[in-house]
Amino acid sequence: MMRETTINRSWLIKMVIFIVATGLFGLWGLYDALVAYPNRGEGAAEWAEMEYLDAAESYGVFLQASVDNPAEELARLRDERNRLERARQGSPEGSRQRDEADFEIRRLDWLSALSRIGALRPSRTTFEEPRERLAELRLEWQAKNPPKPLQAYDIPLQWVIFVVFCGVSVTLMALVGLVSRKKFRYDPETMTLELADGRKITPDDIREVDKRKWDKFYVFLQMKEGGEIKLDLLRYKNLEEWILEMEKHTEGYEPPEEEAPSASDSDTAIEPPEAQSLDDDASDPTRAD
Repeated sequence: MMRETTINRSWLIKMVIFIVATGLFGLWGLYDALVAYPNRGEGAAEWAEMEYLDAAESYGVFLQASVDNPAEELARLRDERNRLERARQGSPEGSRQRDEADFEIRRLDWLSALSRIGALRPSRTTFEEPRERLAELRLEWQAKNPPKPLQAYDIPLQWVIFVVFCGVSVTLMALVGLVSRKKFRYDPETMTLELADGRKITPDDIREVDKRKWDKFYVFLQMKEGGEIKLDLLRYKNLEEWILEMEKHTEGYEPPEEEAPSASDSDTAIEPPEAQSLDDDASDPTRAD
């Protein structure tokens, strides 16, 4: 009666764990990219806006608070950041130069925060009533702690995490699907193994069962007509058992020492105790070439 392989249960469980773990981690990255980080970035932008308008009020420059071309202004301020920092740190407290530098740096921080959530547009950077907007922000944030500002790479990194880990999860699902469709069949009466591609082999076709990667659950069948066939024993139940059975009937097969006939079953004399002791100390060659 022809027998057929099925997926190895332990391998399948491991794959399911990997699929779920990588999928969940990827979806976590998607949530961070679409919800968590944008919300945090929005809060950081509002806090920076409040500090910017607060500086505008303190320095009496409310009329200069609006930014009509935020992208251009952000590029300019980034180029001047080092100069502005030096001016703020090196100028006397209360000096006009220090106040102007502080105001510009706060504007830079605000525009940078908006750019990191994709909100750098004139509708977000112009004010009809800056005093009312400042009062609104103060009321909203008076009992809240300022959120941690986003770094430029924060949201892009979450997209990378989503793509990579969900990609791995989908790849593993595809692998499980391919393995489930791939079948090996074995006829124990004739010891004929039918490969997934339809080829059939018997022990007479095999020159050697090469177990150089047996510890990694791979076996290589060296064929008498040339070439080799690599088989994955981990993914398929019963395949290892069939290969070992076929190996016993290949030409020149020598059974492991533990399978050799014992002295008590032969016509020879019983081994002396010294020889038995040496045999007991021999290493077990099971699953080795």
